[in-house]
This record gives sequence, C-alpha cells and structure tokens, in this order.
Amino acid sequence: MWWTGEQGWFDWHSRIGYSLLVVTLTRILWGFVGSHHARFANFLASPVTVVSYLRGAWLGGLGHNPLGGWASLGLLLSLLVQGISGLFTSDDMSFEGPLAFWGGDAASTLAEIHDINWLVLQSLIGLHLLAIAYHQGFRKEPLIQKMWHGHAADGQSEAAPESQWRALLIFAVLTALLLGVIAEAPQPPAYY
Repeated sequence: MWWTGEQGWFDWHSRIGYSLLVVTLTRILWGFVGSHHARFANFLASPVTVVSYLRGAWLGGLGHNPLGGWASLGLLLSLLVQGISGLFTSDDMSFEGPLAFWGGDAASTLAEIHDINWLVLQSLIGLHLLAIAYHQGFRKEPLIQKMWHGHAADGQSEAAPESQWRALLIFAVLTALLLGVIAEAPQPPAYY
C-alpha cells in the first residue's frame, strides 16, 4: 500500500486498500460471530488482568494473552481508520478517494488523518513484529505457527471452530456492499 501510494500508482493503491478494508471489516465482524478464540469477548481482558500479565502473574491460557488481545484490537482499529479515511481522502492535486465527494470540506482533514494514522499503523506493526519475535524466539512459543494454522499444535480449544464458510460469506457481502457504494458515489466534477 505504502509503496503504491509513493509511486503514484493510485489505481493499485485503491484496489489494495479496498481489499484491506474488506478483510479488516470481516475480521472485526468475525470478532462478534466467529470462533470462540476469535471473539472479542473471549480475548479482551480487563485492565487488572493486563497489569497482572505485565507483572508476570498471569498463568496463561489458550488464545491471545491479555496484552496481545488489546494490541490486536488496536491494529484492527488503525487499519479500519486507514481504510475509511482513504475512501474519503482528497489531496486536492493528484488523488481523490472514491467517496471524496461525500467527504466535502472534510476530505483534506481525512487526508491528514490518513497520513498521521499511517505513522501510528507503522508503529503498531513494528511493535507487533517485535512481540512475535519475543514470544517465538525467547519464550519458545510457536506463535507464528499458531497464527499461520489458526490453532495450537496440540489442537486444544474450549469450543469447536465456526465454519470458515461463514467468514467467506461475510467477506463476499462486505465486498459487494463496498463495490456498490463506490459505484453509486457521485464523481467529482472534471475541471479540465
């Protein structure tokens, strides 16, 4: 995304952005209707539990650790802000998001939010990668394998996983909705 934006390849930037937005929205919805360990209610810990984890008193469990759950939510929200702000962004020169006309006077503010949030997103990605390296390398937890396969090596779980078809259906519906909104959005007037 960053590279296509820097190169001025806004068609590719937009296409990848739409995909990222739909994947992010799918994951957020999956946090309410998905499998046990994917649900926000099952991995967002209380502040007391997070502090306990940071002090080393947390005994562990399946799924996200208390800090990791909040870090995941932070990444998702930052991705959501990036995708939505990109839809309404206008830099008044070379790029207008597909919904920039609806953004009106706020389009340039949304462009600033898009730029600032990109810095936030880079920081969160960096912290995420450092945390993965720490857990994988120093604590010898097979975190990368769990993320890749979607389950622990021993196959333990507190509930059976939900059907992946449900996630694909959510993805397809969100894709259709986004493409429909973009198709119906008024185009800015051409001044040349």
